[in-house]
Amino acid sequence: MQVLSEPRSFFVDLGGSRRHVVEWGSPDAPVLVLQHGMRDHARSWEWVARHFADRYRIITPDLRGHGDSDWSQEGAYALSDYVIDLHRVVTALELPTFDLVGHSLGGHISLRYAATFPETVRLLSIIEAIELPIVRDQRRAPTAYPARLREWALLQTDVHARQPRFYPSVEDAAARMAEQNPRIDAATITHLTRHGVVAQFGKGLRWKYDNACRFRAPDDAHGTDLDDVLDAIACPILLAYGDESWIPLPPPERLARLKQRRLEMFPGASHWLHHEARNRFLAVLDDFLTTSEFTSSRKTTHA
Repeated sequence: MQVLSEPRSFFVDLGGSRRHVVEWGSPDAPVLVLQHGMRDHARSWEWVARHFADRYRIITPDLRGHGDSDWSQEGAYALSDYVIDLHRVVTALELPTFDLVGHSLGGHISLRYAATFPETVRLLSIIEAIELPIVRDQRRAPTAYPARLREWALLQTDVHARQPRFYPSVEDAAARMAEQNPRIDAATITHLTRHGVVAQFGKGLRWKYDNACRFRAPDDAHGTDLDDVLDAIACPILLAYGDESWIPLPPPERLARLKQRRLEMFPGASHWLHHEARNRFLAVLDDFLTTSEFTSSRKTTHA
């Protein structure tokens, strides 16, 4: 069985809009799909992919508006848009079943994908993702849909009028990322930056992601839809959270909807726990993907 020790990069054409995909491992191995989060990119999964590449065919798509995938000219970055993209990518690659891991926004997408196409997902792992902040905000201070739609429309107009920030060098861009992510080590910051910037002639380096993706569409605030999503998850699910993250644990009523759940806490880690506690996370994920027994009530804390 031939193993791709180095990543292979290619594009999937979704009818005039391309999605960039990075692949590791053997084309004949079981498939593990890794979905990154907001303002991130496929190469963020480098260490996870290399860890599993001897056993899996690793597929890491760049979300629309991220990495080397095309941007949406209409600012179409709702969760439903991302879910449709993931479905079209795995269909184009003829992946009938696979294991799925998602971080942050990628986790929210993965939850909805697994609920919508349960026959395709064998095991699901979610890092720091159940409730979107927009859902919590709406529950805390309910706002009528027209008002939320107006706010989103004005934000979309404003973001397209603004110019991106440019950096003279990769080192300068990395310094900015390090400032915003002080828990992530320097080597990881450099890697994430190198694959996360693109040169624009005469201006310097800018981040690859579309600024319009940063604002959640008002339809994403429907908490009842989230209940439906969790009810529809049929496969075992691993939930990973850092105990020093700004993302709160889902409330008991949300967790109760997941039939086969395993909750893992990572002390000392924050939102990017797969970088900050990499070895611990890889050990937990490895155990989840390979163990033959699964206990729905299991809850373990990893020190």
